[in-house]
Amino acid sequence: MTNKEIGQTLYKIAKILELSNEKGRFRIVAYERAAQTIESYVENLSEVYKKGGLKAINDIPGVGESIAEKIEELLKTGKLKYLDEISANVPVNEVQFMQIPGVGPKMAVKIAKEIKAQDIDDLEAKIKKGKADETIKEKTRNNILRGINIMRKLTGRMLITDALPIAEKIVAYLKKQTDLGKIDFVGSLRRMNETIGDIDIVAATSEPKKIIEAFVKMPGVNNVLAEGPNKAMVIFEQNAHVDLEIVPEKEYGSLLQHLTGSKEHNIALRGYALTIGRSVSEHGLKILSAKRESAESEKNGKMVSRITCPDEECVYRNLKMDWIPPELRENRGEIQVALEHRLPKLISEKDIKGDLHVHSNWSDGQNTISDLVRTSEKIGYEYVVISDHTVGLGIANGLDEKDLEARQKEIEEVQKKYPKIKILSSVEVNIKANGDLDIQDWMLEKLEIVTASVHTSFFQDKDTTTKRMIRAISHPHVDIIGHPSGRIIGQREPYQVDWPKVFAACAKYKTALEISAFPNRLDLTDTLCQEAKKYGVKFAINTDSHQIHHLDLMRYGVSVARRGWLQKEDIINTLDLNDLLDWFGR
Repeated sequence: MTNKEIGQTLYKIAKILELSNEKGRFRIVAYERAAQTIESYVENLSEVYKKGGLKAINDIPGVGESIAEKIEELLKTGKLKYLDEISANVPVNEVQFMQIPGVGPKMAVKIAKEIKAQDIDDLEAKIKKGKADETIKEKTRNNILRGINIMRKLTGRMLITDALPIAEKIVAYLKKQTDLGKIDFVGSLRRMNETIGDIDIVAATSEPKKIIEAFVKMPGVNNVLAEGPNKAMVIFEQNAHVDLEIVPEKEYGSLLQHLTGSKEHNIALRGYALTIGRSVSEHGLKILSAKRESAESEKNGKMVSRITCPDEECVYRNLKMDWIPPELRENRGEIQVALEHRLPKLISEKDIKGDLHVHSNWSDGQNTISDLVRTSEKIGYEYVVISDHTVGLGIANGLDEKDLEARQKEIEEVQKKYPKIKILSSVEVNIKANGDLDIQDWMLEKLEIVTASVHTSFFQDKDTTTKRMIRAISHPHVDIIGHPSGRIIGQREPYQVDWPKVFAACAKYKTALEISAFPNRLDLTDTLCQEAKKYGVKFAINTDSHQIHHLDLMRYGVSVARRGWLQKEDIINTLDLNDLLDWFGR
């Protein structure tokens, strides 16, 4: 059983407990936090269990003894008696309705009992036909329809943080098992999109049969959908649909470029190619010529010469432009810039010198400050910023002024043990509905960095939200706006915000915008990054870590920045410590 499946089971338990009017929020939160931990846990739980048994599962931060026993049962049997028992008292459709973003237990029960919807499709139909008008307010009806739409957009797709490890695992396995010339995953995954459909892999070899055989028989394959001499399709582990295609090495570059896409980029590339008398396909390039120069065929009175490309650079070079990084291939001006040899040198993970947004067990993080600092030092960071929640977010054990002073003493003690890395004291302060902050200024002034984020009142109108954001941006002690658009992939849409006004305010008050590397956020989005850069806005790429394994998520934030055309100089946590503190004016 995969980590994802175990996590989803724990989430389902939490939902059913809510529907059952479980007394005490603590138990529900325990399952939610354990689910989040398990879903994003780096090591496969089945391997953890094989090595250390129940104790090893129980040692995972956030997983108590009772939940560890349930995980053990799932790993052994694939089923859970406790889930069956609590499910018996809750109608199936009520559980379904709670999967809709924004629908809580009370509304789920109301939908089932008063509207008498049988399932999500029936609910949608009843709302659209006006059969829920007298039962549910118009604003709520619109929010439910919006939530159903969000669910469907993600149906059949995976977060990149789920898809990329699968693709890398398969590629590494095939490299080890066979004598491969070249192999890459392609499509939206290679472009590092936030969600992925199928995983597509291309390879070049003189022995395609051997590769295909290794692919369909590799550990983790649940079902072989198709198998041919040069292509195969399988279902792998977490119901991932994986396609493999093999070509001769001389055509590898052309197929790699073609299948990487995007569709819009390829259309624009082919359109440009025709203007210089060339055509592009997955098999290579054709040069249209009036003369018979090594012509292989003749079409419409024009002679055609072929160029095969073993690598992508060959494709772009023969179109008289620079090679374009996959993340930029979205037809947002990259072709013209490549023709002019002005492509940006994109930010890379090795440029990052510290994580500016990390939660410890002082608030809702699962590890001690010492654990986080030790791991950050191993990564090679020059600094790490402990950024716990503040008092306004009670559900996350938010800290008040007294708590922050106590935490500071621990930071100073840990700093003595780790002199090679600088620990900076920070908070993630809550931006109230009116734009005020939930910690007093005298405390904020003592901190080295302050991140301000919205955690409540998500559905304000555009003008109110914009004023709220700008009020926080202009606060003299606020340095970074955390996860600025507030969207959670598959759960919540972005706030309604006048982004040009927000970007202008960030530039004016020298407040950075966060690019959150957390799997279901990846916020600010790539297109907003690209737009904000035009205003002179600076960015911080952070993991928003709540456990030490989350520190490894930095690569996903970097990928968003790369898709947003950002360079090292656009990112404040590429600065040396002294330059960073100078930038903050601390």
